[in-house]
Amino acid sequence: MTTSMTAAGGDQAFTLPFKLTLAAQAAAGLIFGLAPLLATAAYASALGFSGDDVLVYRLGGAATTGYFVAPLIALAWRAGWRQIRIPAIATLTFTIGAFGASAWELLAGGTQPVIPFVVAAGAVFTLIAAWWIRRGEAPAGDAGRALETPARVIIALATLSAGTFGLLPLLVPDPFVSLFGLVGTDTWVFRLAGAGCLGYATAGIASLLAPGYRLIRIQNLAAITFNALGAVSAWLAVATGDGGWLAPAVAAAASFFAVALIWIDRTYAD
Repeated sequence: MTTSMTAAGGDQAFTLPFKLTLAAQAAAGLIFGLAPLLATAAYASALGFSGDDVLVYRLGGAATTGYFVAPLIALAWRAGWRQIRIPAIATLTFTIGAFGASAWELLAGGTQPVIPFVVAAGAVFTLIAAWWIRRGEAPAGDAGRALETPARVIIALATLSAGTFGLLPLLVPDPFVSLFGLVGTDTWVFRLAGAGCLGYATAGIASLLAPGYRLIRIQNLAAITFNALGAVSAWLAVATGDGGWLAPAVAAAASFFAVALIWIDRTYAD
């Protein structure tokens, strides 16, 4: 399938610096996405954490894998900036949240080497993402088919869910732990997972404001990835009796949104 729907002239997405930015994001998303999903205990041990609340690790990995999928698709499809702008908004939100969460943990006495690393990386990625968004150079083009009410309702509900499960662990992890019956040992992991989830919420708002699906599609595919992997992780937790009340809540919500967002893609894609 070819989705390079924007002419290369004047489009910042076709410059080498932008392509290198996408490649760097994809590499970071691959490492910090798949590792907690596929090797949770080893990942936690390597970072110096307890590895309690396996489901939260895996959900954080599922969210981060979406940040790998978006730039990978953008590079493979040679997508223009207008198609990448909403994923860039998600990335900016995630990196701001990751920076804040890690700075807070560092000031609170966190000693794991990964914490100052994420402080630095979060600051760098935030500045880069903000610069590209502010620059925003791209020619006009076809926005694609406008979303109708059922699709808009689904995206609005997904946005509300992502905002709730993003803000609570990011800003108030202790009440979140108590509410869902979790262990809550690794606060930094909760905050980082929340930051990753919150990016999907801001992208959801931007998607609702977009004039057509072509400008939303890459972010929607990232959200499908997040929800599908989150659903599998949550159902595994339900089956093994882990994850407290968070497991069935996420299993039901993520399963619904994965199917619903796939329906949107199949309905509105060119």
